[in-house]
Amino acid sequence: MRVQEFMEHMEGFLNFGALYYTIQLVRCALMSAAVFAVVFLLRKTLLKNRVFLKGALWSLFLPILFVGKMKFFYESRIGAVLFTCWTGIFNRHMWLNWLYFGVMFLCLARRLFKRRKLKKLIDGMEQRQIEGTLVYVTRLPVTPFTVGVFRPKIVVPQTILEQYGKEELRAILLHEKEHIRLGHLVFYFMWDILRVLLWINPLLAIGARQLHEDMEEICDWTTIQKNRTDAYSYGRLLLKTMRLLQTENKDFNMYATFAGDKEYRKIRRRVTRIAGYKPYKRGVAFGTLAGAVLLVVVLMAGIRSNSYGRNNENDIVIVYGFDGNNVTFSDTGSSNALHRMISWDDRYVYIDRKCFEQYLQEQNASGDIFIVFGGIYKLPGVGGFSYSCCYEPNVEGQIVKMPYDNRENEWQIKLLKLL
Repeated sequence: MRVQEFMEHMEGFLNFGALYYTIQLVRCALMSAAVFAVVFLLRKTLLKNRVFLKGALWSLFLPILFVGKMKFFYESRIGAVLFTCWTGIFNRHMWLNWLYFGVMFLCLARRLFKRRKLKKLIDGMEQRQIEGTLVYVTRLPVTPFTVGVFRPKIVVPQTILEQYGKEELRAILLHEKEHIRLGHLVFYFMWDILRVLLWINPLLAIGARQLHEDMEEICDWTTIQKNRTDAYSYGRLLLKTMRLLQTENKDFNMYATFAGDKEYRKIRRRVTRIAGYKPYKRGVAFGTLAGAVLLVVVLMAGIRSNSYGRNNENDIVIVYGFDGNNVTFSDTGSSNALHRMISWDDRYVYIDRKCFEQYLQEQNASGDIFIVFGGIYKLPGVGGFSYSCCYEPNVEGQIVKMPYDNRENEWQIKLLKLL
């Protein structure tokens, strides 16, 4: 294969890959907007005071990235009306697919840069053992926070270490450990991935702030109960932290900074939520978590069973005639007649000669007769391949056995199947 031909094939493959994934990601983004509306409504109404259930709501976003191949978009009237137009637009304007991926990679680069910058900053901090816990000490006027997915690091301002007693430091460290124990850092990381892949949905940026609020409220409750203190004392500790940091930096203006976020929440709202603390049973909290996991598993199973596979068998049969200049006739095989006359395996096509030639007479077929059949498709109308052969008339026997070129071993087909 010539270099130019190879490059043309690769260009076509990359364009198809961009189209294939952009279509799915845009569908996921649109569906995430609907899920956000449900979560936002429930957390503001029915689940406003149900701390653990409200936090569990965010798990509904986990299956979103797998809905792009659901049959709903093709086999239901609502799905076809609302989503089919996007497929046509991205098919006609290939630059839109590359624009989507370009912005996505810019968002990814920005987040990686911020994480690398924060990691470099933390690695240069002094390390101390406080109450048996390794912490990183910063001179910056920020609230204590924890970063890192695989190797979490707790960061505490030096001024807090200098002016807080053992019990107060124990409560602060316990709060940060709860973030790690409850898997909040992993969930934040997954939310960042969701925001990068579905950047076209601006509601996910709003959701990030609300997600942090709900996870912080859960940590406040678990810390109060584990520390065997009361909400009043815990709230006073939080207010003391705010006053101390405001004294250190007059620009702090009573906003808590968490892991680089520019806006987090007003202290009054958090203290109000802490004031609503009520002792809870650990079994209830565990049951809520187990229920959320079970719901996600059920949703994932339902999505999978109602979605197209990575590669789907194509059972089409198309017959057409070509006289060297024009197509003399074409039959897309909308009826079952062609399927009854034509079958195939991995090497041969089998044709019922008598029935097929009678069919050609009825079609007034002329020229060379070509049969297109089988193969795979990625999504209906989006990507795939079929096999073909040229029918040889005047062959003896009831069943005509014709070899065809099986292309499954070609590198383009192998790459297509890997997508």
